[in-house]
Amino acid sequence: MTDRPPVPKRKKPLGYASVLGLCVIFGLLVGGASGFINDMGGAIADPLRAILLTITVVFVLAISLIWWRGADEAVREAHKWAWYWGGSVGIAAGMVVFALLSWDSRLIALPPLEPADAVMIGMTLILGLQVVGYTVAWAIWWLRRR
Repeated sequence: MTDRPPVPKRKKPLGYASVLGLCVIFGLLVGGASGFINDMGGAIADPLRAILLTITVVFVLAISLIWWRGADEAVREAHKWAWYWGGSVGIAAGMVVFALLSWDSRLIALPPLEPADAVMIGMTLILGLQVVGYTVAWAIWWLRRR
């Protein structure tokens, strides 16, 4: 009989359903806090929004890191490939939309916007197109390997 050191028990990785559940619960909490801050208003509202945003970013990054460490190589490769190709196509599509808008703003009927609102709409459009591109590329990656 040989004396082998005990094999450390591997921690169970954080599964997709766990990540989704944590994010839904946290999203509800952040949404409620955001609504409370908006109702409260006043001079304290902006610093509270900044604190809430910072906490949210830290939480999402921490959950993502925990999930990433538990993902196997195939899952990691699928996500990297999908973000590279799908995200790139999404950015390119956004550039086309912005070019068309700069040539003729009547293509999309928007009321006059404050600069901050225009920036938020632009960021949301680009991110949305990246997520759509990512989702399509991710599905293609997995369907090719079935």
